[in-house]
Amino acid sequence: MGITRRFFFFFLLNVCSGLTFGQNIHATDSLEKKLLTLEGVEKASALYELVYAFLRTDIQKARYYLGHVNASSRKESNPVALAYLTMAKGIFCGRNGQLDSALFFLDRAKKYAFDNDAHHALVRIYAALGHTYVSSGKPEKGVENMFAGLRVLDDHPDMEMEMKLRTNVPWAYLELKQYRNCIQQGLRNLRVMEGTPYEWIALYTYNNVAISYGAIGIFDSAQYFIHKGLKAAEKSNDMQSLANGYFILGTIYSNAGKYDLAIEQYLKARPYREKVGNPLFLVSDLYATSDLYFKSGDYKKGIVAGKEALRLAEQYNLLLKFEGTYLSLAQNYEGLNDFKNASKYYRLWAMAKDSVYKNANSEAIAEMQTRYETEKKEQQLALQKAELSEQKADLELTYVIIAALALMLILIVIIFFLLRSKLRRKRELFLKETQIHATIQSQENERRRFARDLHDGMGQLISALRLVLHSIHNETPLEERMAIASKAEGLLNDMHTEIRSIAFNLMPQTLVQNGLIPALKEMGSRVQNSVGITVRVTSLDVPERLGELYEISLYRIIQEWIGNVIKYAGASVIEVQLIGYEEEISVLIEDDGKGFEVDVLQQSASGNGWKNITSRVNIIKGSIDVDSSPGRKGTTLMIRIPFQNTRPVIAAAEANTQ
Repeated sequence: MGITRRFFFFFLLNVCSGLTFGQNIHATDSLEKKLLTLEGVEKASALYELVYAFLRTDIQKARYYLGHVNASSRKESNPVALAYLTMAKGIFCGRNGQLDSALFFLDRAKKYAFDNDAHHALVRIYAALGHTYVSSGKPEKGVENMFAGLRVLDDHPDMEMEMKLRTNVPWAYLELKQYRNCIQQGLRNLRVMEGTPYEWIALYTYNNVAISYGAIGIFDSAQYFIHKGLKAAEKSNDMQSLANGYFILGTIYSNAGKYDLAIEQYLKARPYREKVGNPLFLVSDLYATSDLYFKSGDYKKGIVAGKEALRLAEQYNLLLKFEGTYLSLAQNYEGLNDFKNASKYYRLWAMAKDSVYKNANSEAIAEMQTRYETEKKEQQLALQKAELSEQKADLELTYVIIAALALMLILIVIIFFLLRSKLRRKRELFLKETQIHATIQSQENERRRFARDLHDGMGQLISALRLVLHSIHNETPLEERMAIASKAEGLLNDMHTEIRSIAFNLMPQTLVQNGLIPALKEMGSRVQNSVGITVRVTSLDVPERLGELYEISLYRIIQEWIGNVIKYAGASVIEVQLIGYEEEISVLIEDDGKGFEVDVLQQSASGNGWKNITSRVNIIKGSIDVDSSPGRKGTTLMIRIPFQNTRPVIAAAEANTQ
């Protein structure tokens, strides 16, 4: 691969180096003026923004504000402020090629932000980590962090930051050399950004798309988008993007064989690159320019550019830059027929290129040579036989292990199914025992209530009647006897009413004779007359008669729930609605009383009312839901009964009434 093409792929990394984003460049002036008035998190955030912004325009000012960052870090104790300050250090290291240090600081900043729910800082840290991982040759890890940032933005929307993060995605595609995906995602982003307040972010996408079009040979589109990127960079006064744009344009001209135009663009980029001051970019730019001079035949200028690149590479110990620098110098010296210097730099280029390979393989080569010199043919045959025997033994052992694992897996599956079956039987038994217990308890409660009603109601009335009748004797005048008889008749009427009430509670005759809806309306009237609470019962598309089990169960469920509302809710109105559907019958009970905690009702160990309700619902294979909460007015109970469960019984009931 030639130097220009190698440089082109290196440049894919450099061109989007601003994708961790600070604020818009135009905001730095006002931010500098406000800095002296800020404290704590606000000051830390402002310092981060300034360091980042000046990394793209003026490296000396970026270094100046990094000094403020270091000073603030020593005094600051707020973890959110430390997240911003540590992030600023990480981004500065990343922009100067110190990727390991950048990852160290950014990981520390992420812990500060994550532990303290500082989502504003956390999104920016994820973006910086994504950029740094891609820059260090780990694009998958980079994309992972970018999407982690987008997930934070789902919970804490920030349109500007979302635009910036989404711009990172086509860049990651670019690093993976998925150029068409980069173009597709980039054009989608541009449709969203252009014409909005975030249009300044689009310049990075212009560069990404331009490079991708150039990589697949569509140079007209590449030129179109790079010119748009240059225009946007000039508008934002973004020095690094201006340098990137001119170099992308120069690379496009170089790939088209227009070397003079390519050099012209590279030279335009030089002052902007020096303003930013990143030595990695300067060296790469210089040896790429040297290569272009070689291709255009201007070898002396190529040597000048190459030597300057070598001086900077040696000054900053940029080991990975020596290979390209040596090659550009060797080619230009060869062009001048200075074969001595050409040979020197070709030799240095080969050493820089091959030293790692040689160091890694020298021992292996020596060992191979010794083995071939010392081993005899018979020993080789014996070794081969031993290896075959060992392989056979290993294969047999593998078969045994596979068989044992398969048997173990079968046993685990069998045990799992046995345990699940046992647990299911235990659960079914528990549910049945619970239902039986609830039923028995309900019956006992009914008996106690029946005995209490007989004792408290009928017992008192009988005692009163006995006293009245005992007051009659032979000397009692006729008029007094008439009054006593009238009083006894009143007591007998009260006894009759009490007996009817007890009988209604045990089994309302209206329910037996007329069905569920009339019985509920009668119960509502009784509640309204006795306690003054309005109970309204309505129905729609519900058959006149259901099976006895369903009518009694639903009646008792509704009766139990209304009783609870009367006792605890302080309601004035209770609405009972029964609605029939094709698949089910729905019962809805609403009141305007006090709400309560539903979990407390469902988990309560005391009281059998709720257990009785759920037991009866289970018996008729229904489902039940309660909607209520403390401090809210009103509660809703919803019961659903599968309609097919009632059909055979309904049919039988209808047949019996004909």
